[in-house]
Amino acid sequence: MAKSLKMVFAVGDAKTTTLSLAEPKDGLTKAEVQTALDEMVAKQAITVGGAPITGVKDFYVLSSERSELA
Repeated sequence: MAKSLKMVFAVGDAKTTTLSLAEPKDGLTKAEVQTALDEMVAKQAITVGGAPITGVKDFYVLSSERSELA
């Protein structure tokens, strides 16, 4: 089963953008992710259309399974 860390950031007034990180490490904690994302926002490490991210809206691990059709 494939996993990805989904990170949803606020951009400007009412916009959001989502970044995905494939196969995050096992045992990743909410505190570790929150700390890293807060630092990304503080350093304006990501821009979308020239606008920096302004905050963290949400983050979660998404598990998915691929099934080939017969």
